[in-house]
Order: sequence, then structure tokens, then C-alpha cells
Amino acid sequence: MKARIAILAALPREIKPLIRDWPTRTCCRNEGTLIAQCDRAIAVCAGMGPVRVSQAFTLAEGCGPLSMVVSVGYAGALRDCIARNTLHWPETVFDAATGKQYECAGGSGVLVTAGHVLGREEKRQMAGRWNADLVDMEAATVARLTCTRGLPFRTLKVVSDEAGDKLPDLSRFIDTNGGFRESAFAWHLALHPWLLPTVVQLGRNSQRAAEALAQALREMIDRAD
Repeated sequence: MKARIAILAALPREIKPLIRDWPTRTCCRNEGTLIAQCDRAIAVCAGMGPVRVSQAFTLAEGCGPLSMVVSVGYAGALRDCIARNTLHWPETVFDAATGKQYECAGGSGVLVTAGHVLGREEKRQMAGRWNADLVDMEAATVARLTCTRGLPFRTLKVVSDEAGDKLPDLSRFIDTNGGFRESAFAWHLALHPWLLPTVVQLGRNSQRAAEALAQALREMIDRAD
């Protein structure tokens, strides 16, 4: 079997536009995983955080040889000059939990991986500590696993929220599979209706971000042929 590019994301909606026309999909709702395949790439979602993205990596390896691994998805901006819906190929990834640094194949800027969704003040602190531009929850784990296999690693992130955005506390709605408990969040919104405009705007931004992400990934896959 020809080696393929592995694309690892946390949530299906991050790559939904990319895999819309791919011929093969396997979805296990009880385990919170999604695998989509075409002849040149395999995309796996298994939830947010290091444990779940490690599972996604294992699932991707189980589908055949890999030529490169790419961590993709939403990221938060840590600097005021970085706008939402912009695409970024970071050059360096830091693991905030261990301090480990990973270099990517091409790109520019710094991404730091944190263990939870950051609030506005935490973003400011993270930017200063790591001199970072973006924050996510998975890239450093993917980088570590990829390096142990001797494979090229890249990460593509699209900004879903700006540095100054005041977001609801989303960490409390992440389930044991690393998924997002949408029904619980909807109930929370019903009890806190003043949050609704922010959440609606975030949803619209996320949809546009996923479309931009898909286009960049298609171009990357085409260039790899």
C-alpha cells in the first residue's frame, strides 16, 4: 500500500469540509472516533486533548503506512495582531506541560499546546511565557509521536478566537471521550442567554475556519503527489 498523509484533528467539524467527498468513512459514536480515507490521505478525529489525539495517531497507523503527519484544527490567537479565520503553519511547537520543543517542516511562528481551553488572561500569560502566537490542545502530542516514528511533521491551524475574545468556560463541556457535550452546552446557554451572541459568532467563525482549513489541506495533498 502506498504511504499516505495522516491528518489528525480533534473534532469532526474541523475537517468536515475536507472529507465531504472522500469515499470511505468509519464512525464509532460510542468511542467518539471518525476515520475518513482517500487514496492519498487518511483523516482521524478522536477528541480533544493528548490522550484522545494519541488514540487518533494509533488509528491512523493501523490503516497503513504514513508518509507525513499533520496536526490540524482550530487554535486560539495569543497576539492582538492575529485575526480570526487566518491560517497558520507554525514553525515551532512547545508543550506547555513538559517544556519540550518540536520543529515543523516549514512554516513560521510559534504554537504552544496547553492542557485546557484558555481564558483571556491565561492567553496573555501563555504568550509571554512561550513567546507564542497561537495555542491549541493537541499539536505537541502529535509532534512527539511523529518524531518517534522518524516521520515529517507539520501543523496547520486556523484561528477560531482572537486574543481579546471573552469566551464561555468550554472546558466543563468536554466529555470523557474528548468530545464536546453540545446538549449540555445548549442547556447552559438557556440559563445564561447573554452568552448567546458570543456563541453564535464563534459558531459562524468556526464554519468559515473549517472551510479555509479544508482548502489549504487540499492544496497540500495535491502538492505531495
